[in-house]
Amino acid sequence: MSAARDIAGELTNAFANSMSLSVSPTSTFHSPSPSFGPRNQAAQKASKQLKPFNTGDVRILLLENVNETAQEILKKQGYQVEFHKASLPEDELIEKIRYATSAPP
Repeated sequence: MSAARDIAGELTNAFANSMSLSVSPTSTFHSPSPSFGPRNQAAQKASKQLKPFNTGDVRILLLENVNETAQEILKKQGYQVEFHKASLPEDELIEKIRYATSAPP
């Protein structure tokens, strides 16, 4: 009778070797290339700080059957919400977008 073999371990090692992967805890780990993420700490610190804004100054145009709950949530948060069940003709859509993107009165 032959000795018991670790078939699962043999398969894992064979697969890892064929894929050039390491299953050993003592093998070295290679970090992602420098193009993965920020290049240096200065790039991370240069990000813009978010500033609070008045939600009442933000106009939102919703078209084509947007969920009513979403509309209610936006309104409760203080946004100016304009809703239309269907799409708008091009001229009217352009006018609504101009109004939504203009400064509030």
